[in-house]
Amino acid sequence: METAPREPAETATYTPHPGRPAVPLYRAPYDWPAIEESVRTVGAAIVPGLVARSLVDDFNRELDAWLQDNPRTTGSDTGSQLYDKFLGRKTLRLHGVPGKIQASHPLIAHAEIVASMRRMLGHWSNEILLSLAELIQIGPRESAQLIHRDTGSWWPHLPREEHPWNVTAMIALTPFTEETGATRVVPGSCQWPLGERPRMDQISRAVMEPGDALLFRGDVLHGGGANKTKDQARRGLALSYCAGWLRPVDNNMLAVPPKKAAALGDDLLALLGYVAHDATRVDGGLVGMYDNGDPLKALRRGDFA
Repeated sequence: METAPREPAETATYTPHPGRPAVPLYRAPYDWPAIEESVRTVGAAIVPGLVARSLVDDFNRELDAWLQDNPRTTGSDTGSQLYDKFLGRKTLRLHGVPGKIQASHPLIAHAEIVASMRRMLGHWSNEILLSLAELIQIGPRESAQLIHRDTGSWWPHLPREEHPWNVTAMIALTPFTEETGATRVVPGSCQWPLGERPRMDQISRAVMEPGDALLFRGDVLHGGGANKTKDQARRGLALSYCAGWLRPVDNNMLAVPPKKAAALGDDLLALLGYVAHDATRVDGGLVGMYDNGDPLKALRRGDFA
C-alpha cells in the first residue's frame, strides 16, 4: 500500500545566514515518523510548541524560588580549567533537577517526548532511562561553548551507528536567539568521522521560543552559543534519555532517593531507574535489580523506609 508523500520540513527559521545547513522544523500537527527520521539521519529536529507554556511557566516559577532559597553562582570549579571553560564561566548549571524542582516531573515524563524517545532508542533497548536533567542558564557575555558530542560522556569512541544510543530534548524556557546564545548544531555531523571538525558555515542555530524543543542525538556535534547581551540570560532544560541498560550521566536514584520516590508515579520512577531493565524477551537478562527482584516492587512494599 502506497503512502502519501510527506510535506518537507521547514528549515528557514533556523538559519538566517544564506548557504548554511539548517535543522529541520516540524510544526503541529506533528509528523513523528518524519521528526524521528530527521533526528536519526540529520541528527536533530526542532519541534515548536511541543511543551505547553503553562508547564514552562510553572517550572520557571519554581526554579526562581529554589534559586532564591539556594543561591548558586555561575561557573564551575571542577579542578580543570579546560573543563570549567567548557561548562561556561558565566553559565549556571543545575543537575539533579528532578529531586529539586517538582515542576520538572511533567516535563521529564512528557508523553510525546517519552514516546518518541522510546521509539528512537528502541533498536537497542526495551526501556529507556533519564540520563540527565540539566538546567543550563547561559549568562550575559558568555562565550560560545566548545562544539562537542554528548556520547563522549560514556566513551569518546563509542561506536556511532544508524540508531542513536541517547537522545536529548532541549526545552527552551526563555527565548533562544542568536544574541542570547541559541544552541549551535552541525546537521549531518552524526555521520562524520570522529575527528572531523565543522567550519563556521556548517553550523546552524536553534532559534526557539519558550516551549519549543530541540531534539538531537548524542553523537551530533553541538554546543551552547555565545550570549552577546548585557542583561539577558538564556535558560533551557536539557532532558537526555538513554538505552535502559546504559549507565545514566546523573545518578537519579540519589537525586530522588527512596523517601522522595515513594510519592511519585510508576512512569516517572521507571525513567529514574526504579525499574529493572528486562531483556528476557530478546534472550537477554535483567539489570538494575534489587535483592534479585524488582526495585519498584521493593519500593512500594516499603523495603527502603
